[in-house]
Amino acid sequence: MQNLIYYSPLILTLIAGLISILKQKGIAEFISAAISLYVLVAALVILKNPDFHSNYLFIDNISKLMIFTVASIYAATVIYSISYVKYIKNPLFHKNHYFVWINLFAFTMFFSVMVNNLGLLWVGIEATTITSALLIAIEGKKDSIEATWRYILIVSCGLIISLLGTIFIYGELHSLNIVQANFSAVGDKIIVIGSLLAIVGYGTKAGIFPMHTWLPDVHGKAPSPVSAIFSGVLLPVALYGVYRVSHLHYSDEIRNFMFVLGFLTVIVSSLLMTVQKFYKRLYAYSSMENMGIVLIGIALGGRALTGALIIIVAHAFAKSAVFYLTGNILIRFNDTKIKNVKGLIKKMPFTAYCLFFAVLAATGAPPFATFFGEIMIFSKLISIHGWVLALILGVFIAIAFISANYYTGLMIFTEKEKDIKERKSLVNYIPLINVILAFGTIFYIKFFI
Repeated sequence: MQNLIYYSPLILTLIAGLISILKQKGIAEFISAAISLYVLVAALVILKNPDFHSNYLFIDNISKLMIFTVASIYAATVIYSISYVKYIKNPLFHKNHYFVWINLFAFTMFFSVMVNNLGLLWVGIEATTITSALLIAIEGKKDSIEATWRYILIVSCGLIISLLGTIFIYGELHSLNIVQANFSAVGDKIIVIGSLLAIVGYGTKAGIFPMHTWLPDVHGKAPSPVSAIFSGVLLPVALYGVYRVSHLHYSDEIRNFMFVLGFLTVIVSSLLMTVQKFYKRLYAYSSMENMGIVLIGIALGGRALTGALIIIVAHAFAKSAVFYLTGNILIRFNDTKIKNVKGLIKKMPFTAYCLFFAVLAATGAPPFATFFGEIMIFSKLISIHGWVLALILGVFIAIAFISANYYTGLMIFTEKEKDIKERKSLVNYIPLINVILAFGTIFYIKFFI
């Protein structure tokens, strides 16, 4: 019974999803909020508990950090969604089904970061596609439905590649148990090939270049709370799969492959950010840039891996806050074009201030934790590859930083064009809390890694 706490995120989110099917007024919202908060408490308890390994679960420090991150953004998204879904006109399905899918989506993400089997890890990440697809299309618009189909097709094709890689790994190790695989000293090329294929597949789900094309479309068309949970935790969950596979066998081929993919992802996303016209797509490319930096940290290992974990947690809080705030903006302006959103500082001051600091946190401004994570990655990069590559990477990170904050500044500080009053709601404080947590990450993460 004492180990039941480790299973509680899985059990409770599944129960919440099943109960949310009921169409009684308010039941889906109440159950989802209550269980999401309880799961967050359970995640905090798991953080402080010892590692746990069984035939079914593998929970080490990395898993515990991922469980906490998923639980935090899951709870925040559920609570924010209770207010947000009221503004969705002509939904594709009954609104209580939105909470069914949010809860099941959380279940699949928890499953992915907890399971003690590489094959079931693939099943979990594939299941996140199934449970999240309809969330993208809930508004029933043609563009959102097209984005959903593009997401399903591209991500599923990528995950077929990772399935093939998993088969290669099983053929060589004759086991997919993560505990056993972690201590494998096998140096066969089949392991390397299988790992590279799996990295490509999971990288597709994480929005890594050149398999990223679904990401800006989904973030641009999905409801803001869905964009928040996608950017905040779905992308890192996919990179968790990359981490597990890449640590089967330490090889220069695997590390260099991840490094190159991460480097190219930062370059491409930062350049694309300079020409964006829609604020949700802008922040989507910012998430892609962050995932590229995280992948570099995973590739370099050591203190760079610690830096990558710091970025994952801080980015989850900061970028989810950004997307919640875009929901506030969209509700009031009914427009996603940057040029049509003016004078936020005068007409929506609370949203404006929160957005200003949330974008700073997400793009790595000091003193937010993302900045310190990047410093740790740069330190390792310089020690391994020298100053030249570090300077090149720094230039493109700077481009991303300037682009995101420049366009955000245009929306916040330019003259107003519409007479719009900011809505008063307790839900508005969720982004503020997440921004504060994005700052505080650096102070508490050292106790858990």
